[in-house]
Amino acid sequence: MRRPSVAFFAMLVFASTLPGYAGDRFGIGVKGGTLGLGVDLTGRITDRFAVRGSINAIDITGSYSDTDVDYDADVKLGAYGVLLDFHPFKGNFRLTAGLMRNRNEIGLSAKPTADVGIGGTTYTPTQVGILKGKVTFNDSAPYFGIGFGDAAKGPGRVRFVLDVGVLMQGSGQVTLASNTTTNFGNDLRQEESDIEDSISDYKFWPVLDLGISFRL
Repeated sequence: MRRPSVAFFAMLVFASTLPGYAGDRFGIGVKGGTLGLGVDLTGRITDRFAVRGSINAIDITGSYSDTDVDYDADVKLGAYGVLLDFHPFKGNFRLTAGLMRNRNEIGLSAKPTADVGIGGTTYTPTQVGILKGKVTFNDSAPYFGIGFGDAAKGPGRVRFVLDVGVLMQGSGQVTLASNTTTNFGNDLRQEESDIEDSISDYKFWPVLDLGISFRL
């Protein structure tokens, strides 16, 4: 996982030094969802605005078989960054916007045991050898969403929190390579393009997080 930037923590320190920062002003939350497991640090600026630092990550394994080649997939999910929460009614409901450092990527690996089609051409397992590749998205991604919960405000110290939104990570870029000397021509490039087309919906990564917050 990439290291969080200094700005991530600087924003929280800045919020904590604002005039009148005392009492129900700070909270921490733990959560889980479509970006993995995460921790949020919240500093309340006013009754309507709060700044939130968020770190989320998880690694999982799976498979990908939308083309003729069956791939093993090592999936890294997660993001970290700074979010601004706006509570229009001074309650738990919030509108959120921010910029996240995107961790989402997929490692691909395939070792066919039968003839497969790549870019419209049939290749034997010996010709293909081992295919390895990666799916990457934009490093920086805007986040927009809505949510429920205000970790830094009373009454009560423990609350359930919910976030629903979208991480605008852009279209996935695919790179593939074989460990053989086979001349694939443009067939590997076509395989990359086919995979990119099949994952095009994920340029808007859906975010759904549920967790518990604690007012400090």
